[in-house]
Amino acid sequence: MTNLNRNDGISSDSGTGLLDNFSRYLDAELALNEDQRNEAHRLRYDVYCEERGYEDPESFPNKLEVDDHDHHSVHALVRHRASDLVAGVVRLVFADMSAPQKPLPIEHHCGHSFDQSVLKRFDFSRQNVAEVSRFAVSNKFIRYAGYTNPVIQAGRESDGRNLDDEPSQYLPHISMGLIAMLFVASAQHRISHWYAVMEPSLSRLLGRSGIEFTRIGPVVNYHGRRQPMIASVNDLLSNIYVKRYDFFRLIDHLGGVPADFQPDWPIVTGPSQSDRLISVS
Repeated sequence: MTNLNRNDGISSDSGTGLLDNFSRYLDAELALNEDQRNEAHRLRYDVYCEERGYEDPESFPNKLEVDDHDHHSVHALVRHRASDLVAGVVRLVFADMSAPQKPLPIEHHCGHSFDQSVLKRFDFSRQNVAEVSRFAVSNKFIRYAGYTNPVIQAGRESDGRNLDDEPSQYLPHISMGLIAMLFVASAQHRISHWYAVMEPSLSRLLGRSGIEFTRIGPVVNYHGRRQPMIASVNDLLSNIYVKRYDFFRLIDHLGGVPADFQPDWPIVTGPSQSDRLISVS
């Protein structure tokens, strides 16, 4: 099941130059081969087994955290350019079309308490819904980037500032890159809606950037207080377009904005919005 934490580094205020800073310091990619998938599973082990203690490390002697949803999922990675280390990972779990009635993780844990009257407001088919899952930013990488990375240390001057690869310029953007890659995966796999389970405080924080989910059930106790939620991918893009155009540009740059994207409401242009007008028929 999705387990989003506020301490995963998601920020509602990434400042100016999000796309420029991200492109300078970070790369984002879908895990399309075995090596990339193993990197994702290894980071999942680091975070979910060692850092958070959510899973038993002894269950994964090879230090690759896997489960039975991985064969109908896609992972995305955010990688630090200078070191080539993976800084964060996220997974999008699809319905298993070989067994369409098999529940997604959120349905298994929370489905009995879903508010069906809310779900009915969302128009989606089984093959077009997916669950955001295994969202993790590595504390090990954050410590490495800030204190032990020789690439970074080589650029530090006596006052402790790094002129060439300053972690403060990209650490807040790791989570933004992971979210952007969820849009990329959704565009490629025709996913129209996301399920997620997250801390209520994180939901409020994400909403400031236009990432607004709808509650579909009561808070559950799953590694802490978690809220089951759903969102329309197109609605999310529309909200981000209005509230955080810098973030929208990053999503578009990575390939997560469909060619036929139209906001769900007319955009009234003004002097500050003239460069981002999308006509609505």
